[in-house]
Amino acid sequence: MTVEIIPTIFSTSKKEFEQRFEKLVTISKKIQVDIMDGKFVKTKSFQPKDLPDFRKYKNSFEAHLMVKDPVKLFVTLKKKGFKKIVFHYEALKSDEKVEETINILQYMNMDPVLAINPETKIEKIIPFLKKIKTIQIMGIKPGKEGQTLLSQTYKRITNLKKIKPSLKIQIDGGVNETTAKKLVKSGANILTTGSFVMKSEDPKKAIKILQNA
Repeated sequence: MTVEIIPTIFSTSKKEFEQRFEKLVTISKKIQVDIMDGKFVKTKSFQPKDLPDFRKYKNSFEAHLMVKDPVKLFVTLKKKGFKKIVFHYEALKSDEKVEETINILQYMNMDPVLAINPETKIEKIIPFLKKIKTIQIMGIKPGKEGQTLLSQTYKRITNLKKIKPSLKIQIDGGVNETTAKKLVKSGANILTTGSFVMKSEDPKKAIKILQNA
């Protein structure tokens, strides 16, 4: 099984975004950009309208929306060149809203990924598994870098895989060389990584370490 490693840009200012972007753009084909509104999570990020035009680059970009109203950002994100959008189950008021959001993204030709926070029971997202290919399980509470992976994450992956073996499971939070091995063994297909790569003296080597693990 091929496991994807996708480094994340977590930034609260233009300067921080640019520094992290420059580090990653030449070493990773895929990059995830964290977008936070200061409401769904306490942290507020560099905003989508101020992001560069990613269509100029050969990399593939995805957005992780830690925001209360994800739909209002979709047009901007599409124009910026994002191909994949991760949005939170907890941000939407009802199952109908979740389904509607998935439909909008598919209509806009962007790949929808539904994220669930650690406190949300996986049973809640079962109704949507027939409509989407990927679920992002949060291994931490969203909105803060450098947290330790919550131990129940492994079981959540295994349980989801039992329900739908073909499902792609993406993990966000607490990914390092020790947890990576166990996450993949549990059934994870994609590992997104923030501080492990970003705080490394050699980000390219850090990605390689995760791939080898």
